[in-house]
Amino acid sequence: MNSVNTNVPALIAQNALRRTSTEMDNVMQRLSSGKRINSGADDPAGLAMSARIKSSSLSAHQGEQNANDAISMLQVFSSAGQTIVDILLEMKQLAMLAASSPHNQDDRMALDHQFNALGLTWTGLASKTSWNSVASMDTWTNSFTLRLGEDTTDTTITLKSWNPTDRVANQNVTGATAIMADDDNARTDWAWGFVRALPDLNDGFKPAGKSHSHIQSQVAALNALAKLDTTITGATTELALYGAYINRLEISAINSRNGATELDQSYSKIMNADYAQETTELSRQQILTQAATAILAQANQEPQMILKLLQ
Repeated sequence: MNSVNTNVPALIAQNALRRTSTEMDNVMQRLSSGKRINSGADDPAGLAMSARIKSSSLSAHQGEQNANDAISMLQVFSSAGQTIVDILLEMKQLAMLAASSPHNQDDRMALDHQFNALGLTWTGLASKTSWNSVASMDTWTNSFTLRLGEDTTDTTITLKSWNPTDRVANQNVTGATAIMADDDNARTDWAWGFVRALPDLNDGFKPAGKSHSHIQSQVAALNALAKLDTTITGATTELALYGAYINRLEISAINSRNGATELDQSYSKIMNADYAQETTELSRQQILTQAATAILAQANQEPQMILKLLQ
């Protein structure tokens, strides 16, 4: 039916043009953003799923970073600990020299001076080596926890004190359980002490004074050998534990990285736009828009045919 008041073909063409225009806008938005889902209207379920996957991915990435941070800390402590072990070995060598009968009292005083300097170096190294102010080598730490991913169970690392004066049982690498005392190093379970607070065995030797853990006598030097063996065993055991922690954390870091990669791939499949598909859809919508525009122009010309009937 031909009518002037209602141009039905033009209305149909307008509706088609409106739909294709809206769809083309959506396609162009996906192409410009690179995302298939730009709002909840695009894919509500996909948006919720992608958010959960992205959250897990971020946790996995952070878990890897946490593991690497802890590895760095343990490597710093391991390096300092190995230096302390080297110091202990040198101290043992000095004790063996002082325990030898051919050396006289003055020789032992000189050896004790070097022995004491090494002990103070050990003390200073343990007190000054720390990590980000949250862990220190001269402090017992039994609650150093790591969150390595989505798992709600934290990984706990226990760090013993390298402080030679520490005497709390099972909390130090020396194995000491009692306060330092001048017993000529007879008790291996007594803490070390390197402050020269006692009269030495040779008043004429400078610097004067002796520490609780001296080797100024042959007896003290002989006993120091056993005490050093106990300390070296404890120190190397702690270093081995650091190595085990590092190996465990490296595995955790690799696992977190692999998990994060798989989660990122899943997130990409849900959220990211397929450019091959979207460019094809854009071409289709452009053709439909051009066709609808042409039809609308033709439909708008139909009322002109009514004039010919009136002539």
